[in-house]
Amino acid sequence: MGEFAYTVDKLFWVGTFLLLIVSVFYKLDISSRIALTVWVVGNLFMDLIQPFVMAVSTHHVMIGSSFWYLTWGTIEILCVWCIYKVHAVHEIPASKLTRYIMICFLALCSMQLLRFADRSIFETNLLSAMYKYGIVAINISVVPMTALWLAKEIAAIRKGMVL
Repeated sequence: MGEFAYTVDKLFWVGTFLLLIVSVFYKLDISSRIALTVWVVGNLFMDLIQPFVMAVSTHHVMIGSSFWYLTWGTIEILCVWCIYKVHAVHEIPASKLTRYIMICFLALCSMQLLRFADRSIFETNLLSAMYKYGIVAINISVVPMTALWLAKEIAAIRKGMVL
């Protein structure tokens, strides 16, 4: 089940990228496109550095788990900061999809922190299943939310054109 979930997660990531491209062609809500772009770039960056982070985490026992969780948590916080900063600088109100994506990043970061505490500080290892499937579930959830947002925006554009 674990490998299947990770394979599906990768496919859904490609789906998010395709939805971003469609949103650019339809010239839809700028706030959502900013958040979606940060989501795609952030996930692409995490996919690219994952082998390096895995190598460091497995070869250096002392810093292994700390490096793993700190790396992902830092990237997720930076993604939230990027979304916020672009919106603040350009005075763009945050859309519902933007808020959802920011909450997803914060939830992912919280899961990194909880799993780090569970594994390294308390040494209970109780949250491994939550971590394993929660990360994938949050990543996958962005695609249907984006698809719903896109369908709603396109329907609104078509409805506006008919009037």
